[in-house]
Amino acid sequence: MVDLQQENLKLKQTVKSLLARIEENQKIDRHFENFEFKLLGCHRLSDILQLLLEEARAHFELADVSLIIVDRDYSIRDLMEALDVDVYQNRLQLRHSDEFSRTLYPGEYRVVLGDLDALSASRLFPGLSDLGSAALLPLVRNDQLMASLHFASRSSERFSPAKAVDFMHHLASICAVCLENCLTHEHLQHQSRNDMLTQVSNRMNFDLEYPKELERSERCQEPLTCLFVDADHFKLINDEHGHHVGDVCLKEVAQAIKAQLRKTDLMARYGGEEFVVLLHSCDQDEAQVIAERIRVAVTKVSIAASQTRIRPTVSIGLASWQPVSERTADLAKLGQRLLKTADDAMYEAKDGGRNRVVTKVFCQLVN
Repeated sequence: MVDLQQENLKLKQTVKSLLARIEENQKIDRHFENFEFKLLGCHRLSDILQLLLEEARAHFELADVSLIIVDRDYSIRDLMEALDVDVYQNRLQLRHSDEFSRTLYPGEYRVVLGDLDALSASRLFPGLSDLGSAALLPLVRNDQLMASLHFASRSSERFSPAKAVDFMHHLASICAVCLENCLTHEHLQHQSRNDMLTQVSNRMNFDLEYPKELERSERCQEPLTCLFVDADHFKLINDEHGHHVGDVCLKEVAQAIKAQLRKTDLMARYGGEEFVVLLHSCDQDEAQVIAERIRVAVTKVSIAASQTRIRPTVSIGLASWQPVSERTADLAKLGQRLLKTADDAMYEAKDGGRNRVVTKVFCQLVN
């Protein structure tokens, strides 16, 4: 009888322990599931990076998080530069091959739990001095490593090798799919809004952003200046040296213009050899200085062509709008007039001998 009672007591304890483990697993599952739902809601690269590198620390109570993305063709680097993506104090790294993975994931790509050697710890968590344990999550798509996500804890028991990794494997799979989707989305958006030759915005993107710039200037009561920049004698360059040289020339001119602008300025290829630039919060006097700087920068461009070198020049038209206190009845119409004023000024610069800046005063019609 005593033996039977002891067996019953052991059985109850075992069942209680199993129920407690099931409840704990369900709690962990819900915790991971909530984070995965957030991942699935990300469509922009900036959103998923913010979630992985910042919000994950609080959600999972981590000491640090870092991410390495494999950028084999340098396309992600160019995309991040174009989007001005934050690098999160070097916790976000780009590697051009997956050689580093051989030390992180010996054998196959599976989640690794445990402590790290001092060198690996300093590379993965450069700002953390008291690492206790880490979880390394390989993000794999089509049997190829696309990224590696790393969780750090100050506790040596948090990510011990004895812990189950099912939740981590599932999280890594979701992260890989969502990161790939965000990168694909951003690449498509970037390509659709940028001129592939000159690597500046295209006409479609300008038409989308221009109304926003007008609204922002009116709301903040800040000046907005428009420049039309046209490459001089461009048809002659194409006719004499061929379209390949013309393309190189146009690309170099575009980069020379872009180098003189701020990140907040908008530059677009408006058509052919013509570019439009919007200088936010920049009045006429400031814009004239920038326009002259652009003109001089382009004159320093030198393109090799057969037995000679091409030194392009540009004609620039400038018009500046200072919002008045009254709201504009038709902001779209005002925007069209501002563009036309700058365009007319550019043609005056061409008629006046080219390689010069002409400013036309833009007068806002009072409602």
